Amino acid sequence: MTFSIGYVLCLTLAALAVLVSERVQNERVGLGVLVALLAAGLLTPVQALSTFGNGALLTVGASFVLAAGLTGTGAVEGLGRRLLALGGGSEARLLAAMMLVAAAFSVFVNNTPLAVVLLPIVIGLADRTGVAPSKLLIPMSYATIVGGMCTVIGTSTSVLVSGALPVYGVPAMPMFEPLPLAAAGVAMTVLYMVVLGRRLLPSRSTVASSVRTGNLRSYVTEVLVPEGSALVGTGIADGLRTRAPSVRVLQWIRDEAILPPGAHAAERLRAGDALILRGDVKAVLALEAAQGVEVAPALRAAGATVSSSEASLVELVVKPGSPQIGRAVRDLGLHARHGALVLAVQRHDQHVREKVADLRLRFGDVLLVQVDDAGLEGLRRERGFVVAEGVLERAGGAGRAPLALGAVGAVLGLAALQHPALGMPVLAVGGALAMVATRCVSARDALRAVDFRLLVLMAGMIGLGRALSTTGAADVLAKGLVGAASGLGPVGVLSAIYLATNLLTALASNAAAALVMLPVALATARSAGLADRPFVMAVVFAASIDFSTPIGYQTNTLVYGPGGYRFSDYVRVGVPLNLLWWALATVLIPLLWPLARG
Repeated sequence: MTFSIGYVLCLTLAALAVLVSERVQNERVGLGVLVALLAAGLLTPVQALSTFGNGALLTVGASFVLAAGLTGTGAVEGLGRRLLALGGGSEARLLAAMMLVAAAFSVFVNNTPLAVVLLPIVIGLADRTGVAPSKLLIPMSYATIVGGMCTVIGTSTSVLVSGALPVYGVPAMPMFEPLPLAAAGVAMTVLYMVVLGRRLLPSRSTVASSVRTGNLRSYVTEVLVPEGSALVGTGIADGLRTRAPSVRVLQWIRDEAILPPGAHAAERLRAGDALILRGDVKAVLALEAAQGVEVAPALRAAGATVSSSEASLVELVVKPGSPQIGRAVRDLGLHARHGALVLAVQRHDQHVREKVADLRLRFGDVLLVQVDDAGLEGLRRERGFVVAEGVLERAGGAGRAPLALGAVGAVLGLAALQHPALGMPVLAVGGALAMVATRCVSARDALRAVDFRLLVLMAGMIGLGRALSTTGAADVLAKGLVGAASGLGPVGVLSAIYLATNLLTALASNAAAALVMLPVALATARSAGLADRPFVMAVVFAASIDFSTPIGYQTNTLVYGPGGYRFSDYVRVGVPLNLLWWALATVLIPLLWPLARG
């Protein structure tokens, strides 16, 4: 094995490990990969820079603008009342109708921004019908994933793979090439969720309905013990735990020293001590009222309050690509702009053990906010967050919705013609410019809609995929895979590629999984004397179709906090569906795209 092959394989493993750990922001991983390839002489400066001008990246960026035009004009929000009418009173019928509508929109709207728009609508739908949001949000995410597979522009993964194919001497994918397999998969997914999946989902509520019903979720917050508090002079065990048994103390802070709660069992709480707590909303607020503690004091500006008679509790979810990602909670300035007080943070099932004010936000974090009605309207306009509350009463089209639909329809129609001068980058950018020209979206909002962090990661992965191919590292992996699956026949080799890609995307990002596995899949096909296309489709679907974890796809991450889900919920519901898709792809791909080299 030459140095370059070993270097690229080690770099690939390192990049995937960092992505899995989620300790480094994605754009830094992408840039780091490019720098590492440049340092080793495996990419020239011109090649490295060319990854940012890749047609696939232009298409992905433009697709975000197309989605922003559709959502900003109300073309998507208007489906709220239609969902209610279609769903009726049956949970199963409501679930099927919601999934079919979400999948239909995903055919021509990139599924991640679509899920951002559908999130509050589905929560509002659940509130109106009495169905727990947790029964609908994972199915909504799944529907946007599978619906997005019907066209090349429905998911960024399909766009990336299609754009990368000419580099390997393979024609790009026509707009509707994935449709036959995707349509069968949509039907299977909806049927599975209606018959079995919904029975495996938990029944959990949003924060607003939780406070009403008592079915409460846990958040992490910080409380200050001021002078005169009933807790002064008590120990944690005989003070806080007896008064609020449902609240768990994570850290005890005194004079800037952070201690575990059991470090000094004999110590008594003093005025000025702070406690980092994990507990439900009602118990924490009851502590503030009855025991004289101050909730989230570091997040309150001097004299900052919200009138209790007008205040409500809402959840803010950090959107993908949000400019607030990486910022400390104390620096968000929500009270200055909207009079909103951040009370607590929910970060999936992780145990946050630092001061909440100093916590740096990640995609999918949920902020519990106290705000009055006027401030709530301002929060809805915050571009870095989505308010996880129902907006059915606000849903409705705007005068420019037909223009937005026309721009997207033109992109799809012209793409179907497959004219050589009208490639996907040209059509997507043209559609995005039409959205701006017709004022369906402003130029500023168009720029804001683009997830540049994702594009930088993709650029790094494109460079890594090129290095895997040019150094021969992909051939090494392919020979090992062909050797291991040699007794299974051509269909078995194809199935093994699908499974390997699907397992990888469950751990790392789907873009990384697709661009790393594409050269390996093509090398495997050529080593086995098989056609390229079936292996391309195996990578496209396997990298996009993951239901088993909240990190395998951005839409799954988005609904993680608002749905009150645990990691195990995704495993329980998603693994059987992953296996069904694996079986479906193994059967249909060889029928739709013959394995024999033509």
